[in-house]
Amino acid sequence: LYAVAFSTGFRAEELSMLTPRSFLLDATPPVAVLLPEQTKNGKGARQPLPAEVAALVADHIRDKPAGAPVWPG
Repeated sequence: LYAVAFSTGFRAEELSMLTPRSFLLDATPPVAVLLPEQTKNGKGARQPLPAEVAALVADHIRDKPAGAPVWPG
């Protein structure tokens, strides 16, 4: 969670909305995506992830349902 927060600059509420579908880990570079309705400014966001962080995310979301929050609560 902290690695994604630091890498993306997403706010706590935005981080809580991330699901496995929010991560495009096969993209170059890998990215985390928020839809316009999920961001404070309403514009959406597409933030690159360092390869090391993308690998951590891939391990963390491997068995999570696609629409479930990655970090609930």
